[in-house]
Amino acid sequence: MSNVYTKSPKGSREATGRTHELPEDLLALLKSCKGRFTVDAIAAQAEPEARAKVAADMATLIAEGYLREAPAAWPDGSLPPEDEEAEGAEDAVEGEEPGAEEAATSSEDSGESGVVLADDAAPVVDDAAERLRAEVARRRGQRDESTSELVKQIDEAARLKAEEKAAREAAERARREAEEEARRQAEEQARQAAEEQARREAEEEARRQAAEKAQREAEEARLRAEEERKRKAAEKKAREEAKEKARLEEEERDRQAIQERLRKRREKQRKVILPTVLGLLLPPLLGAGFLQVYSFEGKRAEFEKAAGDVLAVPVKAGSARFWFAPSPQWRFDDVRIGTDAGTAHIARISLGSSALGVFGAPLLFESIGIDQPQLPPAMALKALAGVSEQESLKAGELRVTGLVFAAGQKDLPPLNLKAAFADGRLTAISGQGEDAEAGRIGFELKRADAWHLTLNASQLRWLLGPEVPLGEVTVSGRLASEDLQISEFAAGLLAGEIKGDGRLSWQDGWRLSGKLKAKSIDAAKLARGWFRDGYVGGELLLVSQAATPKELLPRASLSGSFAMERGALAGVDMDKALQDRGMGDETRFESLGGNLAVESQRIELSALNLVAADLKASGALSFDAARNASGRLTVEARSTGARRGVNLKISGTLAAPNYQR
Repeated sequence: MSNVYTKSPKGSREATGRTHELPEDLLALLKSCKGRFTVDAIAAQAEPEARAKVAADMATLIAEGYLREAPAAWPDGSLPPEDEEAEGAEDAVEGEEPGAEEAATSSEDSGESGVVLADDAAPVVDDAAERLRAEVARRRGQRDESTSELVKQIDEAARLKAEEKAAREAAERARREAEEEARRQAEEQARQAAEEQARREAEEEARRQAAEKAQREAEEARLRAEEERKRKAAEKKAREEAKEKARLEEEERDRQAIQERLRKRREKQRKVILPTVLGLLLPPLLGAGFLQVYSFEGKRAEFEKAAGDVLAVPVKAGSARFWFAPSPQWRFDDVRIGTDAGTAHIARISLGSSALGVFGAPLLFESIGIDQPQLPPAMALKALAGVSEQESLKAGELRVTGLVFAAGQKDLPPLNLKAAFADGRLTAISGQGEDAEAGRIGFELKRADAWHLTLNASQLRWLLGPEVPLGEVTVSGRLASEDLQISEFAAGLLAGEIKGDGRLSWQDGWRLSGKLKAKSIDAAKLARGWFRDGYVGGELLLVSQAATPKELLPRASLSGSFAMERGALAGVDMDKALQDRGMGDETRFESLGGNLAVESQRIELSALNLVAADLKASGALSFDAARNASGRLTVEARSTGARRGVNLKISGTLAAPNYQR
């Protein structure tokens, strides 16, 4: 037998909207419960597949006090109303629960009931209350003993539902906790990775700053040492110049004192001797004056023939005169030697002799003077061989002033020469010359089995151009009619030096070949725009051929290798380029080397290899005839790390490079 239920006062308040505690689905189910009813009856109203849920929801309403078991009869023996109007009566009994018979009994005992009973009605009320209490007790016992199987199923379903809900909530809590733990671990790993990256960056920055500081300190020390060296050199030079100036001033004072004494002596002698001298010398002087204006055409022809025999080329003189002062001598002006293709011109040849007939064989003179000769270099060398191989000329002294070489060769200064003879042969020549533009040159030729040359020169700006001025130059070698075998060559160049040997020949054009070795040349002066500092050296082979001596070096071909230790490139910071932080303006390196080739005024630098503290670079570079640069470098980090390799494109000119990624 199923239990019969009805709304409790709590359920009536919820159904009429006085309270709002139930969700909509339970509220709708509660409102569908009218009067007296059973759980089976309410569940039967639903679709078959929803009846189990309706039964579970009814169990929830019963458990939460919205439904209660309906009593079989009221205390007066009547059945309770089964329609909806009974709910209004239930609202009047606020909070009434099963066991209301005890509340009624208590109300009667306390005299709080609102019904006034007559004295003769008390037994009737007591009997009714007793019956009500008995009925309530009976019904409670009956309910406890005859609980339907459906209510048990409802209770079991409610329990399973609660357990399922608890399991879902537990799983949800476990999921949230796992997600929170994963998020926390991810944040911790990210924090540790960020701290490690920051530590590595800080260590790298500290290492880079330490390296830069060490480089700066080394550079400052080098600059201080260089400044100290220059200061000491300047002080030494100043002392030497002051000493030389004092010596020259003292010599000038002595010279002036001697000149003053000589002037006074000559003045005294002139007053005494001049009249006597005029009387004694006037007749001879008049005769000498006549000889000086008289033209000796016959002697001119004799001179031309004798000179032609000595030099083995035609010789023509413009005029011939005999002079007594300052000593007896023959003077031949406007002398031309050779053919039209290679003619030498001499302003004057003076032959010192006390006799008028001096052109016999061999020629014999007390002195020979040659003024302002202009000789082709090949003719000068041929004449040198001629006068040294035969006994055709004897002279006490040979003097040459203002010698210049013809054929447009204007780079050597005018030379003054002195020569010595032995047994009719020329045995020694020495000479020197100096010019503000051409520099200074001095040489000495001595003959034993052959001519041996020793030459010293300085300030030869024309030889390699004003951008690369040579310092002191020394040359020694063996001179022949067809070539000069250079046994030793040395020259100062941009704080360094060049040494070598080679051969210069002039038959069938001019040819030059040699081996050169350079050492400690200042790279910042040699290629000012490309290097900040450093010194370069190397070994080179030189070969050249040209029509004139002046064209030999511009047409020269060079090949060899070069090397530098500790220097600085200008215009690029390869370390910054590797880190993609711009190009910078300087790269200090430990070594730099490669191959060098010069051909037709083009410069090729190949197999370049640069090594710095943290990087290395390789590549090639070239300059065209207009000195425009073109090349490429591959830069790589020497240590492993985040930096990668980078290719640099090189352009610009010899004066200013341009590096680009």
